[in-house]
Amino acid sequence: MGPLQANFYLVHDLEGGTGFVIDPGGDAGLIMESAREAGVTIEAVMITHGHHDHLGAAAELAAATGAEICGSAEVAMVLAEPDRYALFPGLPQVAPGKVDRLLEGGETLDFGGLEAQAIATPGHSPGSITYFTAGGLFCGDLLFHGSIGRTDLPGGSFDELAGSVKKLILAYPPDTVVYPGHGNTTTLAEEKEKNPFLTDLGW
Repeated sequence: MGPLQANFYLVHDLEGGTGFVIDPGGDAGLIMESAREAGVTIEAVMITHGHHDHLGAAAELAAATGAEICGSAEVAMVLAEPDRYALFPGLPQVAPGKVDRLLEGGETLDFGGLEAQAIATPGHSPGSITYFTAGGLFCGDLLFHGSIGRTDLPGGSFDELAGSVKKLILAYPPDTVVYPGHGNTTTLAEEKEKNPFLTDLGW
């Protein structure tokens, strides 16, 4: 989605029914069309962190579907005043909105029997949340295939990011699929073994 090519995810069971969107970075119409084609009713909009390329369509999507927006205090702050927190010039304008369910990490969300665990994973940004659902980790810009998220933006911290990645690797099976905010999927094992940014974490 958008000029920064952020991934959005539509999570639902194979028969359609209830589902939720993770990181609607833009183009609410395309997201809703994807849901219609899959026979999915969007019950929630779940945001990993408060950067515009991951929440750009959140308010519009929630208004059109009645879905509740879930995210951290950071996300709530950015959605309330998106123009104030734009990180880069020239990105599409973001409509203001409100977080309906404030997350700190540790919560289990249930939408029609479809569960997601919220995990606090700061580092790329102070309020970053990873969602464990459908057997995979939806981690925003925490971890990528062969790379990690930036830590030079406001509130970023390499030490916190490394700790968050290590926490996930120690807590979940090695073959757990990682769905990043940009680029291709990977696994925890792949990144632990081959990611050059993780070689000095002291396994």
